[in-house]
Amino acid sequence: MPNGNLWDALHKGWFHLDWPTRHQIALGVAQGLAYLHHDLMPPIIHRDIKSTNILLDVNYQPKVADFGIAKVLQARGGKDSTNTVIAGTYGYLAPEYAYSNKATTKCDVYSYGVVLMELITGKKPVESEFGENKNLVYWVSTKLDTKEGVMEALDRRVSGSFKDEMVRVLRTAMRCTCKNPSQRPTMNEVVQLLIAADPCRLDSYKCSTDKTKMHRMALE
Repeated sequence: MPNGNLWDALHKGWFHLDWPTRHQIALGVAQGLAYLHHDLMPPIIHRDIKSTNILLDVNYQPKVADFGIAKVLQARGGKDSTNTVIAGTYGYLAPEYAYSNKATTKCDVYSYGVVLMELITGKKPVESEFGENKNLVYWVSTKLDTKEGVMEALDRRVSGSFKDEMVRVLRTAMRCTCKNPSQRPTMNEVVQLLIAADPCRLDSYKCSTDKTKMHRMALE
């Protein structure tokens, strides 16, 4: 893909992704997962949602890749899960998946929530600053007690004009990564939450101003 993958864009600093572009990526991935979970019969669980598996086209529209370990969900006895060998990537795995061996759509929702946190914070799922055996979900949770802490969690490279919009999406990311799977939203619900938090719909002036700044940076 022309712009590589999301991991490289966020963590290798090859180019700058402003918040409207990051929101566009988040929404596109959410819509793709909603299609897998809700529009296909039977549903498909991706099982390895992570930023390296999100490819970016020339317009930074995301494409969810690598379905090598995806599972078709066979509902048996009213349960929306399937027993399987644990697969996925450390830092993105839902906690219940690690001990139950049962893959559900809510496992994908958790992994997506981690990706959403990457987009919001600019940090990797696992970093030494989080502490031993701690991850991004834990680190973000330690920042939520105060307004100052919440502001510290936002990626300073992009939060200048979009703090309120980013905080709204952070709330969605926290819901997606709830320890209790039943408390996580469905991907259809996530799509609606992200549409409601669209920074360009909420404030078209800030979006146009931010785009102008990006164009100037590209020419410098």
